[in-house]
Amino acid sequence: MKKKIPILFFIIIYFNQGFYDLSSQIIYYLTRETWGLSATLIGLIGFITSLAWYIKILWGFLIDKFASKKGQIRNLLYINYISLLLLYSYIIIYGLNFWSLLITLTLINCFIGCNDVANDSVMVKYEQKYKLQGKLQSVQWISLGIAGLITSLLGAYIADKFTSELGIRISYLIVSIVPIITLLYLRFKWQEPIVSKKKKESFKSILKYFKNKQFLLSLLFIACFQLSPSFGTALMIKAREVLYVDKMFLGYLGATGTVLGILGYLLYYWKFYNYNLKKLLYFTVIFSAITNLFYLYIPNQWYLLGYNIAFGIFSGITFMSILAFFAIIIPKGSEGLIYACVTALSNLCVKGGSLFGGIIYDNLGYNWNVIISSILTFVCIFFISYLKIEKI
Repeated sequence: MKKKIPILFFIIIYFNQGFYDLSSQIIYYLTRETWGLSATLIGLIGFITSLAWYIKILWGFLIDKFASKKGQIRNLLYINYISLLLLYSYIIIYGLNFWSLLITLTLINCFIGCNDVANDSVMVKYEQKYKLQGKLQSVQWISLGIAGLITSLLGAYIADKFTSELGIRISYLIVSIVPIITLLYLRFKWQEPIVSKKKKESFKSILKYFKNKQFLLSLLFIACFQLSPSFGTALMIKAREVLYVDKMFLGYLGATGTVLGILGYLLYYWKFYNYNLKKLLYFTVIFSAITNLFYLYIPNQWYLLGYNIAFGIFSGITFMSILAFFAIIIPKGSEGLIYACVTALSNLCVKGGSLFGGIIYDNLGYNWNVIISSILTFVCIFFISYLKIEKI
């Protein structure tokens, strides 16, 4: 890759995003096992605190405004990372109750989401300038995956050795290290790229794309697939409260899934990116619907590990297939803002699916949560034949 490309910049920004998840495991144990919240309420917390990821288009406009002069992206990142450190410090000192969790996590996601869009705005400049065809994106996701591997194991260790209240403080203390390193890198090492003088898009200019029936059908497919009710929280409850799986074993499960997912990303970029995307989408829907049903039979924790190993690499491939679909449906000349719209819709539906899954679990139980998730995932297959997708 070209020497002028600041690879470390993209690695650090995405590593920040992934490493923040160190607190996620412990927040689950705090909300479910210490506070005793229902699956529905846990899903609602996730839905509310992820607000920033549903309004990515607004961050896009903010970044465009800041990028009008060289050096402003750096200043924006300074503000965001310093704000994150202040929020982390509050949690370290005072801990969390229900309302402070809602407020602080919502604000934290706002700053992380804005950083994500700022990073992508820089990434697009280099991808287009050097015709990298997704290579920088692969670097970012691998960095995110490595951070996820570390947090799976370290988060499980903290959750296992400390109470949830103390574990929250410890996790945010450790998470604070990465933004400090990032600020030092931004101050002394990073050279911000020259800003393009091309005309910026407006909200009005992108509305025309939403009159395109094929584009709307693609958005409907994304919404249907991502809104399928998740049984992640239900599975976690079953593992902890029915199978009595210990926290470290769950950490090992997360680490195994992360490693295999990274291998799936690499395999996609090495081999599957040349495949017909429509066929990959058929595979993604059918694979997801069928493998969901395996989770109806979990007599012990080793089955969880077996499913992780059997499905992990393919899950990475299907995830990259969905990302490729995001990219291919974007109309020419509006890549930045429309991509933000598509990913915002995806994020909204993913969190909506988690909330939907929590409601089903609390009212109908674990098995129906899994069955309904599988059925609604399979329904998405009927959209694919109407999608006009060329080979990529």
